[in-house]
Amino acid sequence: MASLALICLLAVAAAIAAAIAESAVAPGTKPNIILLFNDDQDITLGGTTPMAFTEKLMSTGATVDNFFVNTPVCCPSRTTLLSGGYPHNWHTTTGGCMHMNVMNDQFRQRTIGIYMKALGYTTGQFGKLLNPNGVAAYCAKTNAVPVPGFDSYLTMCNDNRYFGNTFTSNGTFVEKGKDPEDYLTSVIGNHSLDFIEASLQAGRPFFAYISPHAPHVPATPAPWYADKFSDKQAPRTPNYNYSAADHHYVIRSQPILTSKEGNESDALFRDRWRSLLSVDDITKDVVSLLEKYDQVDNTYILWTSDHGFQLGQFRLPSCKLQPYDHDIRVPFRIKGPGLKQGSHSFVASMVDVAPTIIELGGGTVPEEMDGHSFASLLMSDSSAPKDETRDRMTIEYWTLGNVIRYGHYIDMPNNTYIGIRLVNDTHNYLYVEYYQDVKEMKFTDKGFEFELFDVSKDPYQMKNLYGTPEADDQLVTELHEYLHKQVVCKGQEECKL
Repeated sequence: MASLALICLLAVAAAIAAAIAESAVAPGTKPNIILLFNDDQDITLGGTTPMAFTEKLMSTGATVDNFFVNTPVCCPSRTTLLSGGYPHNWHTTTGGCMHMNVMNDQFRQRTIGIYMKALGYTTGQFGKLLNPNGVAAYCAKTNAVPVPGFDSYLTMCNDNRYFGNTFTSNGTFVEKGKDPEDYLTSVIGNHSLDFIEASLQAGRPFFAYISPHAPHVPATPAPWYADKFSDKQAPRTPNYNYSAADHHYVIRSQPILTSKEGNESDALFRDRWRSLLSVDDITKDVVSLLEKYDQVDNTYILWTSDHGFQLGQFRLPSCKLQPYDHDIRVPFRIKGPGLKQGSHSFVASMVDVAPTIIELGGGTVPEEMDGHSFASLLMSDSSAPKDETRDRMTIEYWTLGNVIRYGHYIDMPNNTYIGIRLVNDTHNYLYVEYYQDVKEMKFTDKGFEFELFDVSKDPYQMKNLYGTPEADDQLVTELHEYLHKQVVCKGQEECKL
């Protein structure tokens, strides 16, 4: 990459070019689309701050202020992104990729790449697709199954490493070492650049799904960025190390964060920021490449993440898995032709991303997708009125069991829940119902704990209003009824906004 002097471009351009067939679509008739999808990148804790170039670039585009994930954990959120389907429609009781049934033809035939290829796009995927047990068939050393929907790919086969990685590269098993040029984010970036340049040289519209592992733990920075941000610590938000006795069991049972645990969280915070500098380098080099081929104005760049993160909030030292804004509110920014610049206040969520990309590419959202495109709401020439119905989204989470970080239980068997996030001109609420039936979770009325927060008055969700005189019982009833319809819906017709 031009901005990484220690990195040599990988010799993959010829193989990628060979995978790009002659276009059936005339050059210039469709926009290119790039999705930059980071891992664990929050908004609440300043997770976008270190990506200064990307921030400046995207400031000239559009921002969806109220963008949320439908589930605050890696594989289910990525399943939602890839399929445009709610997690409950891929749920399995057999474990799998964090309770998602992704190793079957039904899922493989409904990923975003499949739809973009049908629209005439050359498609590429680079980085983390799903967690390791979700990509096992693609990562076999022999007789690997092709990653569905992508003409070219470099898919991570392992997890939680920034050196010594293994990949499947267009069906070939690849092992990387521990030299500077093997740094994970740079490898992903270099393959992405080769794919984009080969597509541009072929005069074909492309869809590039670039998914670095950063800033996921251990958030190992590139050696050339290892000394950055040495004076920073994790933000001391009002709910940092806060004892929330009126919250659900996982939260109210937390012991105080010790100084040692706080220091560990601070060290992780610094490494998270450092690791994102290499992601910012990818953006710089992608834009330089688009400028070289005069394609900046014909390319949509979308930037988001699979979920947020916590570093001391409610005494949880690190991780995600909770329904609060630090875990479910993530960046969604987009730059490209015809957009109305600035902030947009409607509510959207991860399930809507694939439908939006399809519409940006000139397609119609498939009936089998649960999500709804919000592309028209972003366009400067759109006659669409303010979408008053886009004021809510649903959350679903199946516990991973007992999960411990720095001596704290950040997940427990009673941490399965469904919820709803409501934001409009008069209301800004989070409502959550907790369940103990971890495997089946039939979404009955048998929630055993409940939470309600007025986020306008309580932006850090520190005071649970459920069951108090301050609770709006009529609103609770409305949210409960809407939630229980949405968490069993399937397809465009049933999953109406």
